[in-house]
Amino acid sequence: MAISKVTVIKVAPPPLDANIFIAGWGYITTIASGMWMTLAIFIKQLIKIEKTNTLEWPEQPSTYSDRFKGKHFLTLRDDGEVRCTACFLCATNCPADCIHIEAGNHPDNELEKYPVRFEIDILRCVFCGYCEEACPVDAIRLGPEYAMVGTNGGKWVYTKEYLAERKELSGGITSVKDETDKHPIVVVPALSRKTKDIKSYVRHGIH
Repeated sequence: MAISKVTVIKVAPPPLDANIFIAGWGYITTIASGMWMTLAIFIKQLIKIEKTNTLEWPEQPSTYSDRFKGKHFLTLRDDGEVRCTACFLCATNCPADCIHIEAGNHPDNELEKYPVRFEIDILRCVFCGYCEEACPVDAIRLGPEYAMVGTNGGKWVYTKEYLAERKELSGGITSVKDETDKHPIVVVPALSRKTKDIKSYVRHGIH
């Protein structure tokens, strides 16, 4: 088998760019001017000449809008029991599959089912609010709490007792809706002559 010859072409080295030193000097002066501006702002804020925008958390708690969706909580009925009827709509609608419910028959036959076990794996939760929207009895909401820290792994699984009775809730929160009130059904106007009236569920509104 014949070995083919490889032709090697020697090229001249690239010419020296006289502007490389100018470009390097430009980088140095730009970085220096930025550092000088940072130092000037630091000194002004240190001696209280200029107001800082830094929030001293947790000494200065942050505030969010009313639409903020933070830590979950379960609402209570007038008798102190959770409003949840263990219908599994929140768990079914959860895109992160982080809600686990075990249903049981309530000792009072006049009442619906109730959750023997209600847990949320908060590390999997994406805080989308789908559980809040799906609940027909206003039993679960996302509140304004945003501070969620801890080193214990069990802390990140919120139990029914924690969701309903933790100290931040000051003894629990009752719903603004009546206990027998469900999502009302409204009639949506027909979109065309061939389309009949469509029944749909509306959300629970502002509370």
